[in-house]
Amino acid sequence: MFSNAYEGVKKIHKAEILALIATILLLVGSVISVTGIQAGENTASGEGLLVGGGLLVIIASVLMIIAAIINIIGVNRASKDEPAFKSALIALLVGIAVNVLMSAFSNNQTVSSIGKTLANVTEILASYFICTGIINLADRLRNNDVSARGKKVRSILMGIWVAAAILNILTVLFGTNETMQTVIGIIAIAGGIISIVAYFLYIGLLGRAKNMLAK
Repeated sequence: MFSNAYEGVKKIHKAEILALIATILLLVGSVISVTGIQAGENTASGEGLLVGGGLLVIIASVLMIIAAIINIIGVNRASKDEPAFKSALIALLVGIAVNVLMSAFSNNQTVSSIGKTLANVTEILASYFICTGIINLADRLRNNDVSARGKKVRSILMGIWVAAAILNILTVLFGTNETMQTVIGIIAIAGGIISIVAYFLYIGLLGRAKNMLAK
C-alpha cells in the first residue's frame, strides 16, 4: 500500500543500525588510542595500539558517512508517501549545512558550541518528523500498537535531545566555572546513558514500522 514508505523506512532502519555500529567502533577506537598514548608512542605496544585505534576511528567515520547518505535516501523515498518525511529531509539537509559551516570555525569555541547546539536542534526536528511520519502511517493503516509506541518514543527522544541542547547552552555560558563543569559532566553522563536506551527504542520503532509497512 505504501511501497515508497516501506523502502524508505527500511533504509532509515539500516542507516541507524550502521550509525550505532559506527558509534561503538568510534568509542572502542578512541579508548584503544588513549591506551596507546598512555603506553607510550615510542614503544611497540603503544604504537600498535595507536595504529589499531586510529584504523577503527577511520572505519567508524566512513560508516557514519555511509549511514548519513542512506538515511537521507531513505527519508527522501518515504516522503513520497508521507509528507512528514519531507520536513525530516529538510531538517537533515540543514543539519549537514550547519556541520559544514561549523567545521570552518572549529577553532572558535563559542561558534563551535553554538553550531553544535544548532546541529542538535536539526537532529531533534528530523527525529521528530520521522517519528511523526511513522505515527501518521500507522494511523492510516489503523495499527494502534505502532502508533502508540511511536508517540511514546517521540516524547522520550524529544525530552532527551531538548535536554542535550540546553546542556550545550549551559556549557557555553558556564564552561569556565569548575563547579558548573562538574554538574554539567554528571548530567551529561546520566543523559548519555538514557540516550543509549532511547536510541535502541528508536531503532526498535523503525523495525516495527518496517514490518508494519511490509504487510
